[in-house]
Amino acid sequence: MPEAETMALVPDGAATIDLKLLRIERLARLQAAMVAHGLEACLLFSEPNARYATGATAMPIWSMSTFTRCAVVPVEGDPILFEHGNSVHRSALRAVDVRPMHAWEFYDDADEQARAFAREAVDALRELGVRGDRVGVDRLGTPAFLALQAEGLTLADSSPATQEAREVKTSQEIAAFRLNGRLVVEALGEFEEALTPGISERELFAVYAAGMLSRGAEYFATNTVCSGPNTNPWRAEATDRVIEAGDLVYIDTDVAGIEGCFFCVSRAFVCGDVAPTPEQRENYRAAHDWVRDMTALLRPGLTCAELAATAPAIPGRFLPQRYEVMIHGAGLEEESPSVCHPQDLQSNGDRVIQEGMALVVEIYVGEIGRSVGVKLGDEILVTAGGAEVLAPYPYAEQLLA
Repeated sequence: MPEAETMALVPDGAATIDLKLLRIERLARLQAAMVAHGLEACLLFSEPNARYATGATAMPIWSMSTFTRCAVVPVEGDPILFEHGNSVHRSALRAVDVRPMHAWEFYDDADEQARAFAREAVDALRELGVRGDRVGVDRLGTPAFLALQAEGLTLADSSPATQEAREVKTSQEIAAFRLNGRLVVEALGEFEEALTPGISERELFAVYAAGMLSRGAEYFATNTVCSGPNTNPWRAEATDRVIEAGDLVYIDTDVAGIEGCFFCVSRAFVCGDVAPTPEQRENYRAAHDWVRDMTALLRPGLTCAELAATAPAIPGRFLPQRYEVMIHGAGLEEESPSVCHPQDLQSNGDRVIQEGMALVVEIYVGEIGRSVGVKLGDEILVTAGGAEVLAPYPYAEQLLA
């Protein structure tokens, strides 16, 4: 086995992840879920799904918006990874069987190229012993969809199987999440230290981004650093606004760390040696106490509906701008399960919280028409004894006083 598959080191060499075992454990979970959902094979184009099945990743941001790689996964045995031609050598360090992908995008004759891919995909399925025609697929462009159908395949949604597999973390995934949590804490410390009057939101985000990238992170899903009036409403991103003394500033980490572990941790601070305003304190206290109390509820065996029913109340004036959900899963991206607010439809009410899930508990507190908003959240691991906070960065005592 290539040396690159034996272990991953954090930059200071303080911890390791067994990458071969990481791949083997994930594949076992995926194949068990495929059997449970009646899938004899899957064609996985989604970058996180292909990585989960094979252990290999290549140009993840670009791969998420194009069809440049595909994992052909049987219910038994190793998958075949069709990979971007210039990345085969890299992915072969991690995946067992890597072959050049016959892509169809960016060609004038996309339909013909897609037919060539479809023939190769069907040949790979037969080589892997797949005799049936019902194959799970996660995402697929129209040319290849039609070409695979023309080859006689019946395409089914693979997401019930992939979501079920990925929502409970394996032993090496848990090790990777604990490792990354420490790095997130260190980068947040550098972020808070750099928060001084005169720095812009983009410059402040760059401090955090440099801290994560230098520690081995891969990419960022957003660049959420907001200050002053940009904190309300929620869902803004970093601008060239210069931060002033007394501004409230929040960050949502939204980072894919070492081995792609996704961290969605939110913290808020006041800039400079300035006493917070009453509104800043009130919003921060409401968010802090809600995250604390919601986290305390988490334990294996509860359903999503039970969590929604017992969730701490959010003051009514903050509900119109409530965050999309109260809890969501985390893995190689934002994942299932999710827990909706009591006021919203809970489509997966019977989904059970299990030991080994990585979940994000988060809230946005901001009143419509006001200039102050607070985003707070923690990423936790569900253990037999409750919730383990994976990146326990301190909350702002200045805002809690």
